Amino acid sequence: MVDFMDADFLDDVNSDDRLYTELSRVNNELINAQREVVQRNVRLERAEKALRKAQDDLERQVRERTSELENTLSAFREEVSVHRKTEEKLRELSLSVLRIQDEERRRVARDLHDTVGQTLTALKITLSTLENAVARYPQAADFFTDLNGLADQALREIRTTSYLLHPPLLDEAGFAAAAAWYVDGFNKRSPIRVRLQLPEGIRLPGSVEIVLFRVLQESLTNITKHAGSATVDVLLQVDQTVISLSVRDYGKGISAERLAKMKGSGSDVGVGIAGMRERLKELGGRLEIESDSTGTMLKASVPFPDLV
Repeated sequence: MVDFMDADFLDDVNSDDRLYTELSRVNNELINAQREVVQRNVRLERAEKALRKAQDDLERQVRERTSELENTLSAFREEVSVHRKTEEKLRELSLSVLRIQDEERRRVARDLHDTVGQTLTALKITLSTLENAVARYPQAADFFTDLNGLADQALREIRTTSYLLHPPLLDEAGFAAAAAWYVDGFNKRSPIRVRLQLPEGIRLPGSVEIVLFRVLQESLTNITKHAGSATVDVLLQVDQTVISLSVRDYGKGISAERLAKMKGSGSDVGVGIAGMRERLKELGGRLEIESDSTGTMLKASVPFPDLV
């Protein structure tokens, strides 16, 4: 009886030991799990703190960078504004210079015609009187013939220079008459043949006529210097909306690089092209240049004055 009870007691003791051992193990696991949770929480807090710091740093950097960009953009806008104002002032100055040139050409042309021309005419009259006075000296006849020839040549050259500076026909009869006179003289002075097509009975506002005449002059000058063309076609077209003057040569054309500069706004395209463009721009017009191996087409267009 005692042995049996001792065996049951031992079983109970063993069972309690196993239970205690299991509970200890579970308790240890719980403690380890809690420790791990605490460590994870600590790591998470550190990570969140680092994340908040990184976010704060990023927001600060974004604010600083945004402020820098705003300052840079503001400075850029100011620079663009100054550049535009400078360009506008330069354009106004260029137009002012062109107007002064036109007025000065008109004044010099008038002075040449009225002053120098009259002086040479008086010289011819004096020579004629003097020639009659010394008619009894045959050896003086050839001398006076030469003097009269030189005076006539000087008169022609003064008249031509005066008309080229500012042809009176431009004010008196308009662009068509002035262009016909200029082209006729150009054909006589140059080996290039210019064919001129103009509408009949056309008269335009003075501001348009002087610009078109200067474009014609500059175009033919450039063709003479650079194109190597034997013929040129000049065409004036007027419709209800646009007045256009086209000058077409059949020379060697313009290189692609040079043509790109002419179409742009570079400062190295030449005074003549820049002057034509500014004159036309003042009237609300434009200058177009097309060129290839068959030649070059320059077209100056301005809106009809009633539409400006």
